[in-house]
Amino acid sequence: MATEVSQAPAALPQLQSVQKAMAFPTVGAAVEHVGAFYSKVKGAHSLLEWALSTAEAGVVLAASTAAPYVSAPLAVGDAKVAAAIDQLERRVPLVNEQPKVIVETTKQAVLSRISPHVNKVYGARVAAEERVKSLKELSWAKANALLSTAYGQKAMHGVDSGATYAMQLLDHYLPPVGVTEERSTDITPSTADPALHTVQTVGRLSAVAARRVWANLAYKINELRQTGIELDVRRYVTALLAALHLAKVTSQQQREEQVPPQQNNAEPSPSGPEPSHNTRESAPTTANKVKSTPEAKSAEHSQN
Repeated sequence: MATEVSQAPAALPQLQSVQKAMAFPTVGAAVEHVGAFYSKVKGAHSLLEWALSTAEAGVVLAASTAAPYVSAPLAVGDAKVAAAIDQLERRVPLVNEQPKVIVETTKQAVLSRISPHVNKVYGARVAAEERVKSLKELSWAKANALLSTAYGQKAMHGVDSGATYAMQLLDHYLPPVGVTEERSTDITPSTADPALHTVQTVGRLSAVAARRVWANLAYKINELRQTGIELDVRRYVTALLAALHLAKVTSQQQREEQVPPQQNNAEPSPSGPEPSHNTRESAPTTANKVKSTPEAKSAEHSQN
């Protein structure tokens, strides 16, 4: 299209603003790409070439016919647009550079504006990570210092002995299932790092217990299936939840039944006249009445 603009008929007015705009490398490159695409589409088929050539001839004829009537106002607008383009060149000299230079310059300008904020965020993140790391190391050192004392050694010995006893219980009640051996992890000695030793001991025990539980459960389910008994997991879970709910309701009812007597014993009676001392003395009790009868007296003499 750039060649077509330059090869326009002499009757058409030469617009200075168009020439100045075409002098920009960015505009020239864009027009060149559009012209190449237009030429490719035009040459794709003979029918398209004939239609587009006819349209071009019509546009040129219309422009040539209207040129004498619009030349004066067009010249005024062209001068204003050319002045604006000149002012743009003075204010922004970058428009005269190649497109690659413009893209790179724009990229650097954006990065120069954004980089300080990104660096601040990154610096805050690094500082937070360093603080967390230092706090973790301080806590770990404090834990090692506490475990290195006499009471800490006793506590750690209790954890080790408890883990050993728990492992014996697991071996007795939940033995390993299958031919595959369980994964064993090396535990750091207590003399090297007491805190790490304690954490690894507890973690190994919990991991072994979880594997043993699921392995034995899967083995029992497979054994039931082999014997012809199909276990419905959903019904089992539903029954288990119902039993837990029933136990919860029963415990709540028991607590509610135990609360009122305690309140009655703690709180005094609100009103009502208390019986006088003379009245209690004058009113004989049932035991006294029983003792006063002849049968009671004879029974008392026989016991003596």
